[in-house]
Amino acid sequence: MSEILLKGGFYPALGTPTDEDGKLNKKSFITQIELMLESGAAGMLCLGSMGKMTSIREREYKKIATVCSELVSGKVPVMTGVMDCSALRVIDRIESLGRIDIEGVVATSPFYSRLKPDQVINFFRMVSKESGYPLYIYDLPSVTQSPVTKEILLTLMKEDNIKGIKTANLDLILDLKRNDLFRKDFEVFFSGLDLFDAALKMGVTKNLDGMFTCTPRNSKAMYFSDDDQDIITCSLKNILKLRNIFAKETIVSGYTYSMELLGCGGSYHRDFDTPVSEKLKTEIYECMKEIKEI
Repeated sequence: MSEILLKGGFYPALGTPTDEDGKLNKKSFITQIELMLESGAAGMLCLGSMGKMTSIREREYKKIATVCSELVSGKVPVMTGVMDCSALRVIDRIESLGRIDIEGVVATSPFYSRLKPDQVINFFRMVSKESGYPLYIYDLPSVTQSPVTKEILLTLMKEDNIKGIKTANLDLILDLKRNDLFRKDFEVFFSGLDLFDAALKMGVTKNLDGMFTCTPRNSKAMYFSDDDQDIITCSLKNILKLRNIFAKETIVSGYTYSMELLGCGGSYHRDFDTPVSEKLKTEIYECMKEIKEI
């Protein structure tokens, strides 16, 4: 396990470039990681949502995590996604990693059906007790249908091996911060991209999102601005503008094309997704020129 300090800054959720057979495009993956390191990323999430963790071929899973770990080792902390639909399947995934050098593993609640609060608690408890790595909760109710509420989180913070949470629920974070309810060694990663500027103003400084990977220049400007609010706001608007163009069709397919423009080719979308249209490619290209990413 890494002993690197988790500091404030931007934490990119890495995309995973693959070929038509689902095999890792190692060269592009390394280029992407190096771009993030050069841009000043405070840490990285490998195999999260943007890393298409739930659709990666099993035979590629450990390879991807290992490539990232070996390249980043000793530089910044790396967390690895282990999402699945039962505690035992998640534990199997964790064990498949062996003893690579990562800060911890990240898991959502099971996402096949909606869970009751006690089921969410039981799931994370079971995983935390068996995991050889620190466990970070990934609160993703838009997918899991099972939000991590204040009551659930307060209960789970009693588990020593649960070390943090990634959530877009800024109200939850501020409530617990205001009332001094976070465990001292509990890390909080805010993932509500549209509110990153507001979060920084409020002292919520560990921000995690996949859009950082396709906007390295704006991400660096935003988090190394010496708290210049004009720069922060302008940089975030640029990132959101590109994201909103992706959303006109399929976000991950638009993201694939943007990464190609950055020299990190490969497929970043799922095997059943269709590529973006030529019209949208033109919009993406023009936007990335305008916001000075290319």
